[in-house]
Amino acid sequence: MTQRPIVFLDIDGTLLPFGPGDRSQAVDDPHAWRAQSNPQLGKLRRAPSYDLVRLGGELVWASAWGHDANDVVAPVLALGRLPVVDFDEGDDDAVPGGVHWKTASLVRHAAGRPFVWLDDEIRDLDQQWVEAAHSGPALLHRVSPTSGLTKDDLAVVTAWIWEVACLPVADDVPPPLRAIMDARYDYDDGKGIAFGPYPALEPVAETGWWLRHWTGNPDVTGEEFRPFGEDGGGGYVCSWMIRPGADLVDQPVVYLGSEGDVAVLAGDAWDALWCFAHGFGPHDVPSEFEAGERYFKPEPERAVRTHIELTRAAGRLAEGRRRPVEQIVADAPTGLPDLRVWVDELCR
Repeated sequence: MTQRPIVFLDIDGTLLPFGPGDRSQAVDDPHAWRAQSNPQLGKLRRAPSYDLVRLGGELVWASAWGHDANDVVAPVLALGRLPVVDFDEGDDDAVPGGVHWKTASLVRHAAGRPFVWLDDEIRDLDQQWVEAAHSGPALLHRVSPTSGLTKDDLAVVTAWIWEVACLPVADDVPPPLRAIMDARYDYDDGKGIAFGPYPALEPVAETGWWLRHWTGNPDVTGEEFRPFGEDGGGGYVCSWMIRPGADLVDQPVVYLGSEGDVAVLAGDAWDALWCFAHGFGPHDVPSEFEAGERYFKPEPERAVRTHIELTRAAGRLAEGRRRPVEQIVADAPTGLPDLRVWVDELCR
């Protein structure tokens, strides 16, 4: 079976473009160049880091920055801490002249796994060396050092990964969430539910990227939540992985708004299915209640309409869990930490 590909990331000239004339203004001291005070670091925001995460490969630093990449570059791009290629380990490897000093180390690190190498210094000899020394598929993609990594570059990489190294993904979605995700939604000026389901659970790495931006915390991993859809403004509807050892179906379902508002929608996936079946979505449950109260009612202008498709699915899958939506919402936070407090503690 094809293994998950590695994506080796260079920094200087790849994620950190030099630009026309910028090289002459570069910091000469390598230690200063790899420091947070380097004025060139402002250009890192041009790198499409979100698209890097969406590639689905294992991101690995392959740069002279070494472990400094995790301390300086990763927080700017919200990439989290990544593995780092140890170039010193292969100092005694015999490499013919003209082959890049990184090439043999990358082949050794990959150990036969498919990999992509993004760098501004790749040459034809590097391609020839990899073809002879590496047993798996590899894409060596040269990036223009003046522009740095672009969406056009990543389109090439994405196509390669899907064609050569894409893994079939098993459907790990429990039946009640799958019913919510497969249903059709029409907001219809407030009569329906403002919800856009995903075809599959969002990958953890992609969630981690969003959460690091949302909280400002470089240490969150994405394992805290499993998004399965969003509202019209880019907020998440997701399972909150707060119950240790519990299956996904038994985790509470919550809303994380793009502007920072949060709400517990249901105590588990079964209750979430009935909540949606009753015609209530992420915007219907308030983020705050009066002390000791969990009762709510929709906004006066909100004409709630039962979702027929989901009502049939809920009746088939979880007839015994049918309850009024007011009771579902009232029971949802039972035994859980306060979501607002829990999220605030994540923020930096």
